[in-house]
Amino acid sequence: MGEQTTKAMSNEQLIEACVGLDREQKKSRALLNSYKAELQARGLALMEDHNVRYVKFYGDEGSAAITDSMSLDILNPDKLKELVGEGVYSMKVKEETKTSYKFDSKFEKALKAIFTGDYTFETTLAEFLDEMSIKPDEKQKKLLLKKLKGEFEKDKETLISVLGQEGHEAPDFDVELWYIYRIKNGELIRAFLPEDMIDATIEGIRKSILVETKTSITLDYDTDKEE
Repeated sequence: MGEQTTKAMSNEQLIEACVGLDREQKKSRALLNSYKAELQARGLALMEDHNVRYVKFYGDEGSAAITDSMSLDILNPDKLKELVGEGVYSMKVKEETKTSYKFDSKFEKALKAIFTGDYTFETTLAEFLDEMSIKPDEKQKKLLLKKLKGEFEKDKETLISVLGQEGHEAPDFDVELWYIYRIKNGELIRAFLPEDMIDATIEGIRKSILVETKTSITLDYDTDKEE
């Protein structure tokens, strides 16, 4: 609609046009939000299966990146300090003057795992590797114990490169990777907490912190391309 045409319109016509466009925009926004919500739900399902916080989907017209971020906050810093110990707390947590907390990345990962329950003490990584459907030999086992970190994508590449058989389709290892993720988180927690009454300590820590999650979606496409 050109400027001259707009100036020639009556008040009633301008109002009618504005209302129509506003209704159309609201309808389009609602439909867009429903599409985004479905993509986010699919992304979250994949993230949960793969223990990752980022997924990207691709289409002919562009891509959609789904991110699930987690923020950690301390509800009771004195209690947390008492539970993990003065030494660990002072080395791994930096208190800023505005009363915010900057965590060492590994300590933050351990605290988040405690809050979400994404860990296990039931078996060691060495024991688990011996129980896998594709059992590594001693040389492979030694290499896996060194390289597996509890990170889905990197660990999957490691398992395929170490245990993959030439001429055979590589297994997805999804179940194994889920257990490895939880085992490595358990190792990380044990590295920071005293063994004595560890279950009670973990329960106390869970009550002293708060982990909030936020899911976002980012669309990437050619903005100059017209339909």
